[in-house]
Amino acid sequence: MANGPRIVFARGPSDDSMSEQPATEAETVVETASVDRSASRAVPPPASSGPSVASGSRTVATMATSVVMRSEELERARAFYRLTAIMTAVAAAFMPFVPGPRGLRGLAMALCCVAIVANVVAIRRLRDETRYTPRYVAFMGALLGVVGELVLFYLGLFTAAAMILPLGVYFFGLSESRMAARVMFGTGSICYAILTVGVAAGLLPDLGPMPIGALPVAWKWFFVVMVQVVFATTYFLARSSRRATEAAIARVERANREIFQKEALLAEARGELERALRPGEGRYTDQVVDGWRLGELLGRGGMGEVYRASRVDRPDDLGAIKLLHPIILGDPAHVKRFEREAELARKVDSPYVARVVGTGTGPGGVPYVAMELLVGKDLAWHLRKKQRLKLSAVVELVHHGAKALAAIRAAGIVHRDLKPQNLVLEEGRGERAWKVLDFGVSRLEASGHTLTQGALVGTPAYMAPEQARLQNVDHRADVYSLAAVAYRALTGKPLFAGPDVASVIYQLVHDMPSAPSAFARVPDDVELALAIGLAKSPEERFQRAEELAAAFSSAAAGRLDEALRARARKLLAEHAWSTPREGDAAT
Repeated sequence: MANGPRIVFARGPSDDSMSEQPATEAETVVETASVDRSASRAVPPPASSGPSVASGSRTVATMATSVVMRSEELERARAFYRLTAIMTAVAAAFMPFVPGPRGLRGLAMALCCVAIVANVVAIRRLRDETRYTPRYVAFMGALLGVVGELVLFYLGLFTAAAMILPLGVYFFGLSESRMAARVMFGTGSICYAILTVGVAAGLLPDLGPMPIGALPVAWKWFFVVMVQVVFATTYFLARSSRRATEAAIARVERANREIFQKEALLAEARGELERALRPGEGRYTDQVVDGWRLGELLGRGGMGEVYRASRVDRPDDLGAIKLLHPIILGDPAHVKRFEREAELARKVDSPYVARVVGTGTGPGGVPYVAMELLVGKDLAWHLRKKQRLKLSAVVELVHHGAKALAAIRAAGIVHRDLKPQNLVLEEGRGERAWKVLDFGVSRLEASGHTLTQGALVGTPAYMAPEQARLQNVDHRADVYSLAAVAYRALTGKPLFAGPDVASVIYQLVHDMPSAPSAFARVPDDVELALAIGLAKSPEERFQRAEELAAAFSSAAAGRLDEALRARARKLLAEHAWSTPREGDAAT
């Protein structure tokens, strides 16, 4: 059967909902509201860390990169201030035994105490990480630089004690704040230059145990210059190390995101493979239900089974019969949802929507729904086979999908779960038409009533942002989903991918996807049409599916209305396409 035409049937919530697979394209999510609200209110990255995931404009300094670097800097700061306090305390302890002018010795000891107190205060301040700001880092760099060099003036500017200065330059050079790094480097370099030049020129006394006064002039200036070279080298090494670390973390994150995206596609394929392996003989095979003889088991979900069926008196009259699983009968909510799917589907009259031809009760009082049997394959199958569709095929898909959504809107229904698995290309009766399936999570638009109130329903990769925010949705949410399906069919990639539902929803609410032209050769007008269809605000989107279809068709021909072009460019100026990850390229 895998090699021949596959029978594709209308599936309800019993087949796809309540999935435990994270953030796949294939699975309909029915999650509690509390979990998903937290996802849509994910904590933004620190303002000083550069662009975040929510910005959608850059991927080099992403939220994960800044968070990792920030955490590393805080731990490094705690260690540095502790060690600096210890080293300063050791130096202060030796002060009484070091020969030199009493007044300068007392000043040096007092400065050591200042440095110790400053380090202890910094350690205590780090308990509240929000108080460790770039301004404070710059202040500590300047303070420790000045204090350290005045103490070194007493201990000897050219002694081993001077090694602590490059250590400080390197530590502050690794800081997230360029200002702090520059303040420390500038303060230390300038102060040390003034002191060493004064000593080399004989303007200041050389108090250390290794005076350079007796050395030739060339040697004196060699030491002065080389110390500055060491400072500069240390500073640039520290900044280069930080940039390299940020780039490495960003590359790892991009690789992980690419893996997550591929896993989303793989999860979709796994789901379809499971469904392909299900056909065979079922518990109701060969039984008769209200004049329908049940045959081959076409699929089995967590709540029901679907059988190929034929009329007893007219064997050529084929259909698909879905029966609720007997163990679900004890749950009134599931039974009601099953019945509601059939009720809503029967309200829609369109050649682009799979028809429900009857309902009733089967063996043992099990409810059933009799549906049109579609000979063909769903969009998910076509995308696995070809990765992406030609532009002309996507135009046809959007055209048929818009007609289906228009009929659904006319019936007063919001579908809420349009995705590749719910779009079937029927070609078995001498006709070619994309048909919409599955009204399991749909609701009546006018009443706003739904059996899933207070919960997130739909498939994260294709749901509208307002749906993810648990806000009221209308026909415009279905328009967004149709644009998302078109994006997937054109590019071969979902709008967003992530390791779990929460991460996908966060991107859905806050980000624009990557530009379609990053993955495929797409005309500019088509990108502009999709930008309107994928607008975050329902008011900025196409208000009807027919408008999306008309604009998409015109865009594919390079004749998008100039007013729509201006509208799309305005939207993209406010919410630009995200930058694609490394390794993704147009083909």
